[in-house]
Amino acid sequence: MNALVLYASKTGNTRKVARAIAEAVGAELVEAGKELLPDLSGVGFLFVGDGVYAGRPSRVLVNQLRDLPMLHGTSAAVFGTYGAQAKQLDVLSDLLQAKGARVAGTFACPGKDWFVLGLLKRRHPDEEDLAQARRFAREAWSGA
Repeated sequence: MNALVLYASKTGNTRKVARAIAEAVGAELVEAGKELLPDLSGVGFLFVGDGVYAGRPSRVLVNQLRDLPMLHGTSAAVFGTYGAQAKQLDVLSDLLQAKGARVAGTFACPGKDWFVLGLLKRRHPDEEDLAQARRFAREAWSGA
């Protein structure tokens, strides 16, 4: 089964997690709004990730998800980074489910909090966070 990682990252935190997930399952990596989305007909599993900005995911990823074709028969997992709370995960899950995807799970880890000038969680995502992301990806993908 082919997997694709679609993500948005304004600060680089979520990009680190997206790369770890893509490496763990051998998935293609696509940054929303910066790269063309490939044909999804051959994708059996879709990982979608974003940071959280003022309590929401980025507009670029939300718009890209709304523009996707129906995803009936596609499994998905949602991931992200956060400074205070991972509020974006529910929004992303709801958008995928509205497109007919089955969301198999979610994962979040802290990211450097840019709201307070990077003073909180400044070493995240760290190697342990990335190891957990890889485990999450392998488990979600193998369970689909």
